[in-house]
Amino acid sequence: MGSKAASEYYLARTRAKFLIMAAGKPPPTSLPAQHKSACLHACWAMQVAAWEAYLERLIREVQQIIADPSHAKLSAVLTLLNLITEVEIKRFNTPNAENSRNLLIRHTGYDPINDWQWAGEGLSGSQSRQRLDEILKVRHSFAHGFSIPTDIAWVKDRNTLGSLNVGTLRSVDSFLSHMVKATDLGMSRHLVTVFGLTKSGG
Repeated sequence: MGSKAASEYYLARTRAKFLIMAAGKPPPTSLPAQHKSACLHACWAMQVAAWEAYLERLIREVQQIIADPSHAKLSAVLTLLNLITEVEIKRFNTPNAENSRNLLIRHTGYDPINDWQWAGEGLSGSQSRQRLDEILKVRHSFAHGFSIPTDIAWVKDRNTLGSLNVGTLRSVDSFLSHMVKATDLGMSRHLVTVFGLTKSGG
């Protein structure tokens, strides 16, 4: 069974998809190219935000699952961990591969590095981490008013590198959805093997 964090991610994913649909339907009073660009940029930002929120929710969810009120000392340690986690989550705003991995390791003990490959699309673990970093690089560029990087081969519109199109956004959507699924499955295994628990806490 998937985490509650994953369920929230998929709701956010659905909202982002509305922008992909809207990109092809500019209102009569707008300039079509500018309307499309604005929708695609907003969708990209929403997809990254959904990934970031997923990680944060998952960590909180796991910490609740491993809590055991019947053990006072363990509960006290987990309370301290929760406080440290909340401080770090507030600082967490660049969910690239290294930062995402480190956040999971530090606050749950789970290392996702071996689970992030995407065999179905021919991406090894290192290629998946590179893809996540590239997604964050694009988000960073337009969030700070810079042009989209032209050194990312898959970020292009037709033959124009550094441009977004609907296909590129759908690729990001598929990739991040895979990352959520892979992380959820890996975390489930971690809870069973390390804590002897299921995701439902049983």
